Amino acid sequence: MSEKRNLTSVLDAVSDLWSPHIVGEVNDYDVKAANVAGEYPEHAHDDTDELFIVLAGRLHLDLPDRTVTLDPMDVYTVPRGVRHRPRAEPGTRILNIEPRGTTQDGTSQGAVGKRLE
Repeated sequence: MSEKRNLTSVLDAVSDLWSPHIVGEVNDYDVKAANVAGEYPEHAHDDTDELFIVLAGRLHLDLPDRTVTLDPMDVYTVPRGVRHRPRAEPGTRILNIEPRGTTQDGTSQGAVGKRLE
């Protein structure tokens, strides 16, 4: 992917919540953007950390020992193997940066994200 992308335009065109779209690549990593609201099921990624960047809104990450709240332009990394449950207020937009092929829910059957053409 070598063309310019505008994240606002990409996310304005996405109606599904918790549906990551691959908007860029860095080495062997995918940059995924998503509109999120409500709760996503608790899960863990056994093989990789998960980086969250909040573009708009507010994201809560329920961890085993605490809840981390992220506001716009906040960044947080959930370490590999740590169970977490993302929750978001309406209008929240996020970026994730993950190794290519990482599934959204940490399982081998989970979605890896929709690649933009």
